[in-house]
Amino acid sequence: MATTPSTPTPSAHHPGRTPGRLLRPAAVCAGLLANLLYLLALTDIAGYDLRTPAVFGQPVQSVTITLVTLSSVVPALLGWALLELLERRLPQRATALWTTLAVLLLVGGLPYDGAGVTTTDQLLLALMHLIVGAAVIPAFAITSLRRP
Repeated sequence: MATTPSTPTPSAHHPGRTPGRLLRPAAVCAGLLANLLYLLALTDIAGYDLRTPAVFGQPVQSVTITLVTLSSVVPALLGWALLELLERRLPQRATALWTTLAVLLLVGGLPYDGAGVTTTDQLLLALMHLIVGAAVIPAFAITSLRRP
């Protein structure tokens, strides 16, 4: 009688882990790519000079690729780190707590005070925030819910 090896494949142990491993970094990249394409469409195609408000003693400045990259990636990575911490410390409530915090920070971080910029700049910058939030928040919440 022939025996077959019964060692399961690594994905058989944790079937929900592989998508999360890929989805979270993909969501961060998707948010960044979407914002870079958005900036390209605004500046190069439409010819609009998008400017950031004067904050923390910094003057009004044009939005650059570097600024968009940092503003898209750093908050997403910090959110990912916070979610990982919550999943380890409060596994039953991590998803709900993180999603609530993420939405509150997203809404609270929208450019409400446009010191030195137009209302159009404020709306276009708010859309950039929402683009990253739309890519990252659902993806992180879904992967957190599916975590074993």
